[in-house]
Amino acid sequence: MNCLLKTTASAIAQSKDFTAHAELAYAILPEKPAREVDPYGSPEALAQLSKQNQLYFVLNDPSENTILSTLKPYTDVRQNGVIPTFVKSAADVERLHAILSVYEAEHGLQDGSLKIIPELGRFPSAFTALANLNGISPRLSALCWNEEVLKIALAAKHSRDEQGQLLPPFEHARTQCLFTARAAHLLPLDTAVPSHLPQAKMLELIDLVASQGFAGKTANSPEEASLIQQVFAAQ
Repeated sequence: MNCLLKTTASAIAQSKDFTAHAELAYAILPEKPAREVDPYGSPEALAQLSKQNQLYFVLNDPSENTILSTLKPYTDVRQNGVIPTFVKSAADVERLHAILSVYEAEHGLQDGSLKIIPELGRFPSAFTALANLNGISPRLSALCWNEEVLKIALAAKHSRDEQGQLLPPFEHARTQCLFTARAAHLLPLDTAVPSHLPQAKMLELIDLVASQGFAGKTANSPEEASLIQQVFAAQ
């Protein structure tokens, strides 16, 4: 996995660009509140997409009941795992591991089949609290971070300079993500590239993190995903 594209089921259904990417993993964002029916969109559309692509559901609520109820409509979707945004410590990973075990048992899925890719940023303390992820859960497969979410959490006005380079607090977060992931033998995935940057600058920034040891990046659009895959395929 060298690119994790964040999108919704509706956006996938409305665009032909999404199906043009090989070896692309999708982070499916909820379209409706968890308490509503089919919060991630059409189960049928996602089941079709899962036949040829990796699918991960983004989880924003740590409640066991919420997690189980929101995933239930998608038992026929061959999902690869989940992306929790609420992880603050190793205990949160262990708890989610147990919840997913319950879900797998209830729906006849192989134990441990659902993987976990924590997204850091919502809770700044997690960058140091999760410094050692070794042995926490065999479900852990990758680690990513979200620049925009961290920017909000820190109440920062800017996260990059005029050249598009990360400012020190955010560069530190990127480094922590890389160190923590590699130390635990997980895939380190860098944050998405700012969409307002020229394509040449985006390619430059993607190439930089590829040379630093990241296995890939998250993306917010099919166009960005194409650039990421272009750069990482050439490494």
